[in-house]
Amino acid sequence: MKTPSLLGHVVEVLDVILSARRPADAVVREFFRSRHYLGSSDRRFIAERTYDILRHHRLLTVRSLGALQRLGMPPGAAALPTVMLVAAHESLFAPQEPCDLVSDIGTLWDASVGETGCAQFVGALASAGIPGEVLGDRAQELGVRHSIPDFVAAEWLDRFGPDETEALCAASNGIPPVSIRANALKGGVDECRAVLAQEGIIAAPGVLSPVGLVLPKRINAQGLHSFRQGLFEMQDEGSQILSMLLEVRPGMTVLDACAGGGGKTLHLAAIMQNRGKIIALDVDARKLDNLVLRSRRAGVTIAVAEVVPAEAEPSGGHAADAVLIDAPCSGVGTFRRNPGAKLLCTEEYSLSLARRQGALLERYAGAVRPRGRLVYSTCTILRRENQEVVASFLSSHPEFSIIPAPLVLERQGVRCPEGEGERYLELLPHRTGTDGYFAAVMERS
Repeated sequence: MKTPSLLGHVVEVLDVILSARRPADAVVREFFRSRHYLGSSDRRFIAERTYDILRHHRLLTVRSLGALQRLGMPPGAAALPTVMLVAAHESLFAPQEPCDLVSDIGTLWDASVGETGCAQFVGALASAGIPGEVLGDRAQELGVRHSIPDFVAAEWLDRFGPDETEALCAASNGIPPVSIRANALKGGVDECRAVLAQEGIIAAPGVLSPVGLVLPKRINAQGLHSFRQGLFEMQDEGSQILSMLLEVRPGMTVLDACAGGGGKTLHLAAIMQNRGKIIALDVDARKLDNLVLRSRRAGVTIAVAEVVPAEAEPSGGHAADAVLIDAPCSGVGTFRRNPGAKLLCTEEYSLSLARRQGALLERYAGAVRPRGRLVYSTCTILRRENQEVVASFLSSHPEFSIIPAPLVLERQGVRCPEGEGERYLELLPHRTGTDGYFAAVMERS
């Protein structure tokens, strides 16, 4: 398929994502499912361009606005036509002659813009940089250049300093590695590597997780016999590490309070050698339906999925040996994997999540038996959703105390960079190569 047609498909996908604010991966999957005529290279082009435009959405918007101002045509209150963002992306990240770019997007431009000449806009893009007033504010300048919210950049500057913040921003815009978790219930790491090699995929050992493997490129997992047989699950290494913080053993009763699709539930079951009981809770029945299917494929029989109301009563009974609260969060640590999350990440949203996260700790703390363990985790890198939530909980629950997370992992042969004060686990993409995660390990007296 020729470039103009491919870019037309990119515009079509982005229009759905940007107008409905739906998860990008779900939109892309549906889009491809309804267009069987697209070949693998076409799909790759469309997906990569779509995610890259989302990844740099703020920067592309600023450059587009600058080009319009140079033409003396300030935009109205409506959002910029998507074709402008595509033009800005191609101009900045896929350099080509302006006349070639105009040729590629001309038909799309005429259909959605019209009154502003395509050639003039493309020409103005070349000299449309970041405005001077933005360059005068370090947090705002980082926010625009790396397309992250200003409040996120400001916190990172305060915590990590300018050099490390620059590295963290760059890593958050990078392409994540393809990581999988070998299923110990189906043979483990060595067998998984061997079967993958027979399928033409050479997997390397993970950097942190003892059951993690890194693949050389993206794969169609559903098309692999090894995946269909349950030998592995797609899972970031950082996510794998979180399950290890519970130090579960066979025969335990474990509560996964925000189970979602069940990646950690399945990992916990493997660590427990499929002996004991895992209660997987979530408010979304569809996610739990997926967990049931994944459990069947992975050979997990000890997981019980239960839908809970969003405003359920606090749990009691002190029944669980270990409770995991992998709380809903702003997803700042997964920007590189889910760039669409940037569009929803506001300071107000983060504050509302912090209140919800505190409520989840209150709800499920009562389910931890005496001397049992409570692990709170997120995939964000914001103090208000991490350290501050835990500190607030501990101040009102003296029966819980912190166990240093790095020590928990060291007992299992895993060394990770420590979080603040060596009390918490904080995985940062530029340091560990994983997505960004936070975890606090607590024990009930």
